Amino acid sequence: MPVRLRKEIQEMLRRLILLLLPLSLGAQVWPEAWREHKRVKAEPVAVADQALFNEYGGEQAETASYTGPAGKFRATAWRLKDSTGALGWYQAMRPENGVPVRGNPLACVTPGAYWLAQKNYVIEIEGWRPTERELDSLLALLPKVRSGGGLPVFASYLPEKDRIRNSERFITGLTSLERFEKRIPGIQVGFEDSAEIALARYRTAGTETNLALINYPTNQLARIKADAFNKNPEWTVKRSGPFVAVALAPPGPAPQALLDQVNYSATTMWDQATKPPPMPNVGGMLVAIFELTGVLLLICLGGGLLFATLWLYMRRRQAMLTGSESPFTSLHISGD
Repeated sequence: MPVRLRKEIQEMLRRLILLLLPLSLGAQVWPEAWREHKRVKAEPVAVADQALFNEYGGEQAETASYTGPAGKFRATAWRLKDSTGALGWYQAMRPENGVPVRGNPLACVTPGAYWLAQKNYVIEIEGWRPTERELDSLLALLPKVRSGGGLPVFASYLPEKDRIRNSERFITGLTSLERFEKRIPGIQVGFEDSAEIALARYRTAGTETNLALINYPTNQLARIKADAFNKNPEWTVKRSGPFVAVALAPPGPAPQALLDQVNYSATTMWDQATKPPPMPNVGGMLVAIFELTGVLLLICLGGGLLFATLWLYMRRRQAMLTGSESPFTSLHISGD
């Protein structure tokens, strides 16, 4: 292939990629119509902390303006790979003055905005607060909605007493650990061992303490990690099952009282019959086999008698009509 022709083809492919790339990356997230509201404008969002967004599995972000009976409002959506990533991104993005919504731990309101995490989406709506029914209808319209296994259960073990509101952070890797708790070395946590951290701040007796609850796959690994954390004299450490709770404060009554609230409780399900199954009744099975055999013999005999009766009847009827019981009919054709 000539060099000039090859360069022209490469230039055409480059222009085609540049033309299609915005369409693929900027595929619409917000629907054109959301119930009675009509979309006026939609545009991609420049994520402020792209590294953190990537660590939580961020895929796309878009903002849209709507108009309808509720007036004009603006909505922004961040789509992530699963609900766990959405939890981390929601906790990182929600405003500190957000007031939690009753009955929904993943939603809060401010004087001008409504924040929530739904499945693998984090949504901010400015200028309007939708109802639960309207949010359900929106979830059915958003593309690529998935949960990915649900929310991490271990985060619910964070003590609620004296916890500072909106201080919770979900940490899944080195980037989020660097953003929210620099004092814990990432190499000591061991994210390569599938460790996850639920972080929160507490205010007790006028002092503020950070508590990191680290979840490990096995109790044995948690025991090894707890021994390593205990080597730091500025921390108070407790292990409970696969959890390692680290209060980033020297040992004392307040950190110890905080750690005493962390207690792992395992839930085990065991399927077992309440009583042994009954032994098979061999005698009854033999009787049933003989009964079935007798029924089949009766059916065979009855069928044979019925066939014989019909055959005799047809033969006598033929004799009455033709005067002969011979099954052959003679045409009496002579050669003359």
